[in-house]
Amino acid sequence: MEKIPKPRRIRMGEEGEMGVGTLLIFIAMILVAAVAAGVLVQTAYELQQQAEATGDQALQEVATGLKVVAIYGMTNNSSGALVITDLYLKVALTAGSPVINLATLIIEISNGEADETLSCPDYSVASTDGTFDVSSLRDTYPDNIAAWTADDVGITQGDVALLHIDLAEQLPTDMSLVTQQDATILLIPKHGIPTYVLITTPSVLSNTYEILT
Repeated sequence: MEKIPKPRRIRMGEEGEMGVGTLLIFIAMILVAAVAAGVLVQTAYELQQQAEATGDQALQEVATGLKVVAIYGMTNNSSGALVITDLYLKVALTAGSPVINLATLIIEISNGEADETLSCPDYSVASTDGTFDVSSLRDTYPDNIAAWTADDVGITQGDVALLHIDLAEQLPTDMSLVTQQDATILLIPKHGIPTYVLITTPSVLSNTYEILT
């Protein structure tokens, strides 16, 4: 009769040492995965914030802008001949444009012989050289103020502003326009698309105010 072998005794100490090592490796893997996941989540969050900021700036640059509603010049007698010494531009916001602060607007003007860069004046300073004037023709909600100041020259949808450029007095170089002369005007807001305008004076200057196209 065959003798049944006794079952082999398992040494619990050896099995316990193997289990502890495996557990340590498992915990280490979990910690590494947690750190990596945290880094990925933080990176994804920063990328999302940057993408949203970039998108907002892109929309602002594309949508923001001014449109010129009308432009005319005022004539003055200089040395026996009429010349245009003042330009007036009626401007409004383009469709969908957010508020534009005209205090940060820059105007570049050229008549083919000279060019100047103009800015909105600081009314606390007496000198107005190299500047243009701005006034409100229609100011709608939410401001509804009678006159703009240096601290409040924001133009919103529905507003119409009047920009005045003194070609003879407020520029370092007298840029008065004679008959059949071209001039370019570039309106550059702080954010958004610049507005380019080309004007040509008529062949005969006979009125006090001349419509320019």
